[in-house]
Amino acid sequence: MNKPNYLPGDTIWFKAYTVIGPQHQLSALSSVLYVELINPKDSVINRKIFKLASGTTRSEFALGNSIIDGTYHVRAYTNWMRNAVTDYFYDQSFQIGGIEILTRQAAQQHLISQPDVQFFPEGGFLINGLRSKVAIKVLNAAGLGEDVSGIITDNTGTVVTEFSTQHLGMGVFALTPQKGKNYKVQITDKSGTKFSTDLPLAKDDGLVLTVNNSMADSLRIKITPGAPTFARQRDSTFYLIGQVAGKVYYTTAFKLSEQSFLIKVEKNRFPSGILQLTLLGPDHSPINERVVFIRGNDNLKLAISGAGDKARGRQKMSIDIKAVDIDNKAVVGSFSVAVINESRVSFNEDAEPTIINNLLFTSDIKGFIEKPNYYFTNIDDKKNADLDILMLTQGYRRFDWPNILDEKLPAVIYKPEDALTLTGTLKSSSGGLLSNGKISLTSTADNLFIDTVTDANGDFKFSNLDLSDTSKIVLRARKENNGKNVSIFVKQPDYPVINKSKHAGDNNDLLDLSPEQIVILRMNATEIRKKRQIDSLKNGVQLKEVKIKGEKNKSLAELNRYGTIQDRKLDMSKLRNKNFSSLGDALFWTEPLYFGQKSAYIRKPAASPVQAIQDTTKGILVDGISYTPDILNSLLASEIESIHIIAPIDPRASAPIIVITTKRKAGTDTTVLKQVNITAKRINKKPDMSYSQNLNGPGNADQVIMGDKIGSGCIRLSDCLIGRVFGVYFEKDGSPRNTRRRSGKMSVIVDGNILNGDALNNVNANDIYSIEVLRSGASIAIYGSSVGAGALVITTKRGNNNFVTSESPSGLITYPFKGFSKSRVFYSPKYRHTANETEGTDLRNAIYWQPDLFTDKDGKATFEYFNADTKGTYRIVIEGIDADGNLGRQVYRYKVE
Repeated sequence: MNKPNYLPGDTIWFKAYTVIGPQHQLSALSSVLYVELINPKDSVINRKIFKLASGTTRSEFALGNSIIDGTYHVRAYTNWMRNAVTDYFYDQSFQIGGIEILTRQAAQQHLISQPDVQFFPEGGFLINGLRSKVAIKVLNAAGLGEDVSGIITDNTGTVVTEFSTQHLGMGVFALTPQKGKNYKVQITDKSGTKFSTDLPLAKDDGLVLTVNNSMADSLRIKITPGAPTFARQRDSTFYLIGQVAGKVYYTTAFKLSEQSFLIKVEKNRFPSGILQLTLLGPDHSPINERVVFIRGNDNLKLAISGAGDKARGRQKMSIDIKAVDIDNKAVVGSFSVAVINESRVSFNEDAEPTIINNLLFTSDIKGFIEKPNYYFTNIDDKKNADLDILMLTQGYRRFDWPNILDEKLPAVIYKPEDALTLTGTLKSSSGGLLSNGKISLTSTADNLFIDTVTDANGDFKFSNLDLSDTSKIVLRARKENNGKNVSIFVKQPDYPVINKSKHAGDNNDLLDLSPEQIVILRMNATEIRKKRQIDSLKNGVQLKEVKIKGEKNKSLAELNRYGTIQDRKLDMSKLRNKNFSSLGDALFWTEPLYFGQKSAYIRKPAASPVQAIQDTTKGILVDGISYTPDILNSLLASEIESIHIIAPIDPRASAPIIVITTKRKAGTDTTVLKQVNITAKRINKKPDMSYSQNLNGPGNADQVIMGDKIGSGCIRLSDCLIGRVFGVYFEKDGSPRNTRRRSGKMSVIVDGNILNGDALNNVNANDIYSIEVLRSGASIAIYGSSVGAGALVITTKRGNNNFVTSESPSGLITYPFKGFSKSRVFYSPKYRHTANETEGTDLRNAIYWQPDLFTDKDGKATFEYFNADTKGTYRIVIEGIDADGNLGRQVYRYKVE
């Protein structure tokens, strides 16, 4: 990702690498990658599907100015990766905005709670009479490490040892437990508060596995049996196995002939990463396990030149890089380049995710890792020791050992994907499965037509689909004898669930900020507020047509100036007698209005009746509130109590005002009273909205319309919805528009797929289970920029097993297929002049992004960009991978003054 954290209105640019095996070579196993943007409520707000080329792809997520602050996640996986648990997906947290961090920081200062304390004996257990290392991990109420000190006493009150944590609440001490004794730990936290807890009970039988990882070139491993174990299994054969990423690199067998067994293992036999050492007994069952981190010397070396130490705003920068391996040989590699003004981006570098700490470290450990980059920058003996303690705690495992010796591999449920597929079932009108049924798939936009037949179970499958996001496809089906009474059931995509427990504590490390970083956050918070104020002015309904301020409830007498302006009350019976599709149509065809310099019926050529009214009136007031004439598309004459046309006696003075009073406002809406009575007697359960993919929660919308209330007989879905969706009107192509916002363009979300508004009429009204209307800022904020001025969230009817189907057996269904996403190109301006010669100021903090930088056979590459006008420290980050899986990352800083 191009930045550690983001602001509303930013774009998240990213590059994805899929690798295989402990050598991290780029993988060609899968050709399809799923990338999801997950909000603080653990809901997917955007999902994109990409083609992988040589194991890589790149794209972006655009963030709207209205997106809420908080901790978000980008999760990425292939179908093949789903055979492992979701803990091993790429899942990176980051912050959007700054207000939420400052709020949490203030709240954090008032948290008073006893820390959570855990103990981890090395190798798994304490054994009486044997000296063991015991790691301790202490977490506060926010899920972050908290440093403490303490003493350990036995059951006689004798102090056995003392300890203190050394990094992020983690520490280690040595203990030789004695038979018949138990041990209590008395802890003092940073506030001086004292509390106590018990150590895990020691066992009589077992072995202790101890690893010394402090040597630069080798591991020292010691295996010591307890007295009962040695007596019982003396001269038995034990096995020690070392593996990295599932591949065995070391095995040895030894006889338990002495009270301890020492092994020295050279580190250069292992690749960099997490080494899992497992001690197996004579029956091959696991006894002890220890994980250690191998820090090899196999990373690429990247040299950056051409930037210098200082530069000017808008200066053209030409940067050269050279990549070599550990033998100083040039390498061909794939890299990304990100340049930011870090003086305007608040982040903790120790907590920053990188390609190195992810592939070598966090991807193989379950749970939240606090400040993972701490262990990979400015490495010294202390950081190596801190990392080893982390391996005793966070990397702690107890017999999580696959049956490698028996070659028992886990069942493969999810296969690698070369392309996308669409599956489903055909059924007859009576519900019977249709074998040998004919079905075709058509996508006009992708110029595709293919067909197939169903198998004996009525199932069909379209493979190797290369469709764009989101394609509108038409499925047509017939029986074997060409009969049309066929129901099509389309299988919904089965996406993996979100593991919410993994997110505990994520990004709480952002609370550990310097005073300078807090200043940046406050500056960003101010910038966010300004953006949202501007958006509010852009999207809000303006009252310029009727120049009234703070007088939304003016009486008719005030509007017609107490009889000095002509006030004509319309005959509502004329408007109600005919079956007009909207109030706008009714006014257009039945009533004359004064406009311009003449009085006449509205019969002038116009794009629509509402456009004609807009051209000839000063404004529309509905229940005292000013609206644009678009509101007339959302009202029916049957909902209206009265309409007044207020126009000057001299028609040259001003255009008329239409004053509308609804039955609801007048208190004469008997329909509402009937609905209340029916509701009071209703015994039906609340509609089941469990299939809704509304990110606000099923049914949490400004309006909910169930499918059986939409009506039938209309050719287009938008025709069915006119007058039923309050505050929404529909354009000629069926696109919904929000009358609350100036831009007005709404999206259509069909079963979670976000489509443009013109896709609405592709949905059959008979196939709809529910429509949730999102118009207000509160209801659309969770979607960010992806839904524009609002959305209609459509849930289609479903059969069993999560299928989408049509209600009637017509043999035809239109389906929004989630295809491959297209990527945008990062815009990098080019300047030929200085800032004071231009009209605008370049305030970008994301200066440059290039996801596809490739070194040549000499290991060289060059890129160019222009600085922004903002001063500060600019940071260049280059990271990537070569063909052999060697990783490289380099950071370079320079000043713009």
